[in-house]
Amino acid sequence: MYEHCFRLLPELLLSQLIAPSTALHGFSGESTWQVGIIELELELVDEDNKEMVRSTIVEYSVVRSYSRYNALLGHTTLQMLGAIPSIVHGLVKFPTPLGIAAISSESLDTIYSAVELTDETTKFKLRDILTTNIDVFARTKVDMTGVPREIVEHKLSANPSITPVRQKKRGLAHAWSEWLKVEVDKLVKANILREVRYQTWVANTLLVKTSDGSSQMCVDFTDINKA
Repeated sequence: MYEHCFRLLPELLLSQLIAPSTALHGFSGESTWQVGIIELELELVDEDNKEMVRSTIVEYSVVRSYSRYNALLGHTTLQMLGAIPSIVHGLVKFPTPLGIAAISSESLDTIYSAVELTDETTKFKLRDILTTNIDVFARTKVDMTGVPREIVEHKLSANPSITPVRQKKRGLAHAWSEWLKVEVDKLVKANILREVRYQTWVANTLLVKTSDGSSQMCVDFTDINKA
């Protein structure tokens, strides 16, 4: 199980993480130290009837590594389920009390573009490009983390002679303040933000109305942009 998925579990389950005793070794010889080990119940649910068809206890190794997946099931778990996977067909079949069940890989049925395309050929070409490269797009906040620094790293080239600016706190209505706390908490859990005790630059958060009428959290980086 990848750490970004583990951090989304309820606090009660997070506390059940056991400290690791060994490292994990890949096929190419690389090693990574586990965040921990946790036992969870794996439930397979029929989406049509909303009924559980199989369940089993799985021991997950929680690792800190980039992946667009939440978790990977190893041979031991597949064997426990009596599952037979087919990579060619993107399909896994396994027995249940109600008969043989199948899990198929999902495809993206709908893609929205900011540009209104009138030519049908162009639409199909765009759809092909996006579906073929769907793994490079971030769908949630969690998907935006974990890119290795050797691939891409950002740096602010601020003028060191400019004194850091600490903006005065701006008051917000209670409802908006609570909403912002929730949004910030999501970013912290996704490891996009982290708490800093001794700040240098301080910028206020803002609420910006989007075209669809919803609100989006932004940060007023006016001062640091000037630097």
